[in-house]
Order: sequence, then C-alpha cells, then structure tokens
Amino acid sequence: MAPVPPERFLKQVDHLAPGDRAIVVELQEDGRRSFANIARNLGIAEKTVRLRVRHLLDAGIIQIGAVTDPAALGYRAAALLGITTDTTHPASVVALELLKIEAVDYVVVASGRYGLFAELFCRDRQALQAAIEGEVGAIAGITAIESFPYLSLHYQLARFEAAQAKESNETGVRPRALSETDRRIVQALSQDGRAPLQGIADRLGISETQVRNRMHEMVADGVMNVMAIVNPMSMAYGTVAWIALRVAGGHRVGDVAATLADMARITYVAITAGRFDIFAEIACTSDAELMTVMDEDIRMLPGVAAAELSIYQHLHYKRLTPIRDEMAP
Repeated sequence: MAPVPPERFLKQVDHLAPGDRAIVVELQEDGRRSFANIARNLGIAEKTVRLRVRHLLDAGIIQIGAVTDPAALGYRAAALLGITTDTTHPASVVALELLKIEAVDYVVVASGRYGLFAELFCRDRQALQAAIEGEVGAIAGITAIESFPYLSLHYQLARFEAAQAKESNETGVRPRALSETDRRIVQALSQDGRAPLQGIADRLGISETQVRNRMHEMVADGVMNVMAIVNPMSMAYGTVAWIALRVAGGHRVGDVAATLADMARITYVAITAGRFDIFAEIACTSDAELMTVMDEDIRMLPGVAAAELSIYQHLHYKRLTPIRDEMAP
C-alpha cells in the first residue's frame, strides 16, 4: 500500500484563534484574494496576513485549491462506507489505517449505528469494489462494512460561514459537464488554487485572459470554488453530523435532495443506493442547534420517511487531487 502524500492531509485543531479564523473566512470567500485586500478588509498589516497564511498552510490546517465535481478530476465512482469495529480495535485507531488507502478521502469517527464512516473516490466501479474488498476489508478490527454507492454527488459547499445562512448568491458546487479546456483548468487549480494563471495558460496554449475568464465563469456557474479548504471542526462548528435519510414512496429523491441543498447549515448532499437514499452533512455550532434543525426542518420536510443522525467525534480529511494519468501534460 503506497503512502498517501502528506500534503493531502488537513489537520483538525480544537479551535482557530479569532484572527486566523477571520483570515480563513476571507480565503474561503476567494482563495485567490490578495493579501493586501485581506489586510485592508480586516484592518491588519499585510505582513501579518502573509505570515499567518504561511503558518496555516505549513501546519496543514488549510489548503487552497479548487472544490469541484470529482468527475472533473477523473473520479467516476464513489461510495460512503458505514463501518463497525470490534471492541479490541478502537475506531480511532482503525480510522488512521483507513487514511492510508489512496481512495479514501474522508474518515469520520462517529456515534450512532456506525462507529466509522469512510468516503472513497475511484476512477470506476471496478476500482471502487477492489478498494473496498482488498484494502478496507483487510484492515484488522473491522467486523462489518455497509456500502452506500453514490448515484449523484448532488451538492457540496465547503464555505461554512455561507452555509449557516445560505446567502441568495451562494450556489455551492453541483455537477456540470465541462469542456476539455475547462477540465484542465480545474485540475490545475485543484492542485494549487493560487497558481499563476500565466503558467496554466502556457501549459494549455491559450492566453492568460482566457484562463482568467474561464475561471471566473466556472465559479459564477457553480462548477468550482477556489478557496481555503479547512476541517469544519476547526472553525468552531463543534457539532457536525451525517444525516441519513430514507425518502417516502410517492416522492422523488432528487426533489428532497434539492430542498436539503437549499437549507441552512447543510454542506454536502449525496444521493445513494442501499439502506438510505440520501446522506447529508450538517455543520452546527452546538447540539442544541442541531436538535432544533432536525425537529423543525429536517423531520418536517415533505418526503422524509426517516432520518438518522451520526454525530462526528473526529474528522480526518484528505484533499481530493486529480488522478495522475487523467492530468493534462
């Protein structure tokens, strides 16, 4: 099993200092925002911004890249695994073994039906099945794996401040068909969100202006966001959970997913096969806030037959990067 490059990992910290959190919020709004603009917005010195961003990057607390539909990076099959372990292998230890698997990008130690969740992205369903059987299944301590293949990664919003209110101009990222040029721009920015656009233009044989215009259009269309990627539990969202939903007969799964995507605090919506029809991630500031949202919004939603919570105890997060042989030369 080849080791996963350390630069793909994001660190979970108990809390960010207020100044660092303010800088991260600025970079979540626009990962390419200049340090001078951030300093002006926050009323601090540009040198301070530059030093704090460097610290956050070097410490692995943030990474700056493009958040996009995984298909644009070469991943055409995905699944969320609900995993149970035996009492001799703590879930927190098994989680670290799961992270060594190249296909795994997201591991949650949780309370609820499953002690662990792992999200996998692969080039196709054959590779996905091989990773589940040959790699996940080989880890000591795992007693059961329930697979929920993604039929659609319906929605993702990694801007946690925006998720709290769902601003009217905030669309999140949703699947879109891309031209070959756009796909190659997305791939370059997924590796380094602050990469010089002239360098991308030179590799693609087009002008910097074309790259800039295409990038702005894709952001405006919800194809991608170029932003600081951070663990939500580092941003004072202390109650993060998966909501697993079953949709009642007579209701369209896609309609329920679309309604969820528009709701405040929902950051991720996947339509799945298996026991549950939808998994949605929710980021709240407290257990009380989560309970209110569940009682007043989620369980009252037309079409929801059942909703089951799994609250995160710890979240391990790896940035998704392009499949190597899918990348443009």
